[in-house]
Amino acid sequence: MIWERVLGSLRPNDHLLRSPVFIIGCGRSGTTILGQVLGRRSEVAYLNEPRRIWAIEPGTDIWSKQARRRGGRLTLDATDVSSRTRNGIRRAFAREVKAQGGTRLLEKLPINSFRVEFVRAIFPDAKFLHLLRDGIDVAQSIARLTQTRSWFGHDNYKWELLQAHARAGGEDALLAWCTDDFHRGLLEWRLSVQAAQGSLRALPADSWMELRYEEIIAQPDAMWAQLEKFMGLKFDEKVQAHAREQLARQSPVADVPLTPAIRAIAFDLLKQLGYVRE
Repeated sequence: MIWERVLGSLRPNDHLLRSPVFIIGCGRSGTTILGQVLGRRSEVAYLNEPRRIWAIEPGTDIWSKQARRRGGRLTLDATDVSSRTRNGIRRAFAREVKAQGGTRLLEKLPINSFRVEFVRAIFPDAKFLHLLRDGIDVAQSIARLTQTRSWFGHDNYKWELLQAHARAGGEDALLAWCTDDFHRGLLEWRLSVQAAQGSLRALPADSWMELRYEEIIAQPDAMWAQLEKFMGLKFDEKVQAHAREQLARQSPVADVPLTPAIRAIAFDLLKQLGYVRE
């Protein structure tokens, strides 16, 4: 197996990369707060969106001014992993874990929802935490953020890639409904969830866990116990208390009526996931 070949030729700091955990999920789904709270554990070295490390493979960059020139792509898989890419990215992550004095890598980069196979080819014993959130809430959050940040990449390059991904998946009819940042965000949520679930379900069951933002907020203690078990971490009352406190501060979002555009873009997936009922 690939992971046996990789782990059979360990580099000096590769012991710091055993069973790394990657948080994925559409941006604005709560991945940041999840990473921050888990990152309070002393044994965990948490890296929040370390794009510069992933950019050792230039094709991972879809945000910067250089992304178009670098040939940045939304999706990458195992065929995009050369030995240079694998070794360079692993060395960079190992250095970060060592610098933080941790023994377990925890990383968060939402766009990796489209790149599970790519990540797995570099870290064959990786574990994934996929965070789901109501797509309408996610779209509202994205729309608010676009007022101050270029969410869809420099010169809308990321949005161009999302459109191309939708077309490739036979969902080009949805693009006509994406007339503003809210609806573009809703489409991104749909594509992200579909990509992550499609990839994760092909992996061993013990290598990934899917959880919901709403359940973490409503039942933080129960969800935290499941997370600790999944990651093989011992119970930590201080961390759990901090999680309880931080999650309680999360702001509610406004109700949004099910408009024709929302129905066209995402109603089927929202219903499948239990977020809307008729």
